[in-house]
Amino acid sequence: MKKYFKLTLITGFMLCILSSTLIFAGAISFDSELQYQTESVVTAWSRKEYKGTSYELGIGEYGKIDFKIKSITVPQEYVVYAYSKENFEGTEYIFNDSVEKMFRISLTDGLFHVKKIKSIKVALIESEAVDITDIDDEMKNQIMIDYAPRIHMAVDDPYEAVSMDWTFEKFDRVIDSEGYSRIVMKEKVDGPHDICQTFYGDQDTAVAYAFWVEKDNNYVDIVYFIFCSYDSGKFIWLLNNMVGGHPGDWEHFTLRFLRYEKDGRVYLRPVKSAFAAHTFAEIATWEELEMHDETHCRIYCAAGTHGLYPHTGTYTYMNFIVVKLQDECSPGPVWDLWQPGKLETFELVPEKSCRALAGSKWAEAFSYDIENPDSLATFYWGNEAEYPPFMNSGPQGPQFKTEMTSISSFK
Repeated sequence: MKKYFKLTLITGFMLCILSSTLIFAGAISFDSELQYQTESVVTAWSRKEYKGTSYELGIGEYGKIDFKIKSITVPQEYVVYAYSKENFEGTEYIFNDSVEKMFRISLTDGLFHVKKIKSIKVALIESEAVDITDIDDEMKNQIMIDYAPRIHMAVDDPYEAVSMDWTFEKFDRVIDSEGYSRIVMKEKVDGPHDICQTFYGDQDTAVAYAFWVEKDNNYVDIVYFIFCSYDSGKFIWLLNNMVGGHPGDWEHFTLRFLRYEKDGRVYLRPVKSAFAAHTFAEIATWEELEMHDETHCRIYCAAGTHGLYPHTGTYTYMNFIVVKLQDECSPGPVWDLWQPGKLETFELVPEKSCRALAGSKWAEAFSYDIENPDSLATFYWGNEAEYPPFMNSGPQGPQFKTEMTSISSFK
């Protein structure tokens, strides 16, 4: 009896955490507080969280490491190969971003434990450079097209992507109960499990939206956003229901470029990428991307929830004791964002302005005049939460994502 009571108590506690997480994630897509390091060299630390004695490691091979490494800062143009034995043998660990703890437990990664590091290789990420010495708006627009990804939508996913033209025909912009601008469906939602016609979207006319964002330490981010009219949430067997769905769903993929000078010319070259899904992200170097050709990588969009990932397969983004939240990616319909009419480009000045680089009429929708009833600037994209946790609130717009507004954050 006591064992049964304890199991019931644990299950109830986990359900409370799960429901709270789904409600919060549906209402606001919160972002990691991790600020990636941008030192000019790789730095190894004798203590976790970048503390203790530090050792700078330039490009090269270090066949014998005779000091402890408990954390490591990796500039975004570098990749580090670490080994548990001398002379690059034993277990291999690849670090393409900074690691504040070599031992940790997380909901997404589970147990992360790096053995004692005994040898290291440090290398620059290799990619082709683009000459931007005389850059202007036309060149920025072209670079964003030249590096636009191929997105594979999931097989048989009925909840397709849409364009802003389609969205503002199906949604009205209102000032919500909190005093912020929000778009809400014209079609009425009739109950927590109602599937509206608007939810299905229109992939044939869908358009993606790319933002050029200047960052500190000579980085430039190009962030590609897609908008789907509905996120289906996940089926939770303990509740025997779909949970966490919401009208309106922004997801995005980021390419980070390093800007540098050489022989009097200025160049950009891609070094890192981030595949955003829910409140998490898969980080990959340029070299690790699955490529369609020399500049266009492949992205896989998860069924129903539209999280973006670097490969097909199953991704666990939350791992509770009794419930796993997983995304499924499959090579479904192809969406080539570089094709005519499939991408609109903008330049964002965080917390100040957004302007179109190639004549788009939708720059105002991504601006910051969100309390003006006569503006198009939109804070929340989708209805307010009507039936939580089964149907939640729409997310914030692209211009309010931390990785867009922070001068250094990369997710």
